[in-house]
Amino acid sequence: MFSIIRKMFERARSFDAVFDRLNKIESKLEKFEKLADENESLWQYLDEQKEMEGVFVGSAEEFVEEFSDIMVRNMKPQGDA
Repeated sequence: MFSIIRKMFERARSFDAVFDRLNKIESKLEKFEKLADENESLWQYLDEQKEMEGVFVGSAEEFVEEFSDIMVRNMKPQGDA
């Protein structure tokens, strides 16, 4: 009877250890996801800065055309279009 209780206690401790490791892994994964989001935002910012450097000074029609080209280039279609 005592050995059964001891085995159950050992299994409970092992499950606690697994849950502790799982919580640590989940917290690290959340940190990595935040870093990935920040990295993506920074790359997007750098791309926008690069595009802004290439903007030229010209007539209003040329500006509208360049602006629409930039919008179309960066557009992500959604749904069945």
